[in-house]
Amino acid sequence: MKSSTSISQTNRFLSALVFLAMLPAACSPKAGPAAAVPEGAQAVDVAGLKECESQSEGSKTKYATECGTLTALLDEQVEKQHILGMVMSVRLADGVVIWGTSGYIHPSGTERWSADTRSLIASVTKTFTAVVVMQLVEEGKLSLDDTVDKWFPGQPNGDKITVRMLLSHTSGLANYSKIFGMDPEKWTREWMPEELIAVANEAGPVGVPGGKTAHYSNTNYIMLGRIIEKVTGNNWEHEIESRLIEPLEMKDTTFTKEDTWKGIVVPGYKKDTNGYLSTFEFPWYPHSSTAWAAGGIVSTVSDLMTFASALFDNRLVSSETLSVMTQPVGTEGERAWGLGGAVAEVTGHKAFGMGGDTKGYHAFFVGLLDSKLVVTA
Repeated sequence: MKSSTSISQTNRFLSALVFLAMLPAACSPKAGPAAAVPEGAQAVDVAGLKECESQSEGSKTKYATECGTLTALLDEQVEKQHILGMVMSVRLADGVVIWGTSGYIHPSGTERWSADTRSLIASVTKTFTAVVVMQLVEEGKLSLDDTVDKWFPGQPNGDKITVRMLLSHTSGLANYSKIFGMDPEKWTREWMPEELIAVANEAGPVGVPGGKTAHYSNTNYIMLGRIIEKVTGNNWEHEIESRLIEPLEMKDTTFTKEDTWKGIVVPGYKKDTNGYLSTFEFPWYPHSSTAWAAGGIVSTVSDLMTFASALFDNRLVSSETLSVMTQPVGTEGERAWGLGGAVAEVTGHKAFGMGGDTKGYHAFFVGLLDSKLVVTA
C-alpha cells in the first residue's frame, strides 16, 4: 500500500517540474570493451508501463492521483509553451513507471506521442558521454585530474584544463555553437571534431580553467568524445553502444545521421505566421557532425527512463562515482553543474538531470538522489 507521504512527495515533485523544464542545453543554432553494466540490468518494457489514459480500472484507481497530476502538468505545459504536444514518463517512489501525453505529434492532430516515439534528445547526449568517461575512470584508464594536453598537445591552456573541468563546463573553452550563430553555411557542412575544437580555440577562452563560473560549451563534450576514442581505441559511437545502449536493451536509441529524418524520428515543428513548419521542410538543418558527442543521440521517453533509472540505481557507475558526478563544481553562473548534468534542489531534495534543445525538439531527465523518483520527457 502506498503511503500518503509517498503520494504527496510524488505530486510535489511533478508540480516542481515546471521549473526544471528548461534544464539548459545548447546544441541548437539558436544563439570496444564489454559493457560495464551488471548482469540483470534490463530495459524498461514499454508494454509494462502504466499509461495513464489506458489503464485497467483497478490500476487507474491505484495511480489516479499521480496520473491526474501528470496529465494536468502536461496539458498546462503544452498550452504555456505553445507546442504541439509532449510525452513524459515518471518512475514513482514505489518503482512503478507511469507515462502520459498531451497534444499531438503532427499539426493534423491525428497522432499522439507515445512512450516509444523516437525524438532527438540533443544535449541529454552529454550525460551518456559523461557516464562512459566515468566508467573509464573507474577502470583506471584515465583520471578526472588528467590534463588535456595528454591527448591534445597543442591545446591552449591544455596543461591547465582537466577532464573534470570539461565535464563540469569549467574549462573556459568557448562554445563553437555560439560562434556559428545563425550562419547556415557553418551549420550544414560536415565537421571533424578537431575542427570544432579549433573554431572554439580561435575565438579564445571565455573563462579561466578551473574557475567557479560554468560557461556551458558543447566544445567540452566534443573534446571528451575524442578523449574516449583515444583512450579506448574505438569510436565514440561504439563505446556508447557497447557500454550503454546494448546492455540496457535500449532498442529505440541510436545516433543522428544524415538520414535521421527518413522515418527514424518524429518531425519537430516551428510555428510562424503561416502555421507550422516541419524540420523535414527546413531550408537548412544542422549537419549531424555539429552535435556528435555533445548532442547526437536519438531516443524515446521509455529508453531515456531505462538509462536514467540505471544511472540512479548505480547500475552504470558505482554509488561513489555517482556521488562525484552529482557534486556541483561550476557553482556560479546560470546553473550549478556537476559532471555530466545540472544539480538543483527540488522540493527540498537534491536532484540531478540534463536537458537538450535543438530546433523543433526538447528533452530532459531529472531524478531525486534520495528517492526512486525519476522523470523523463
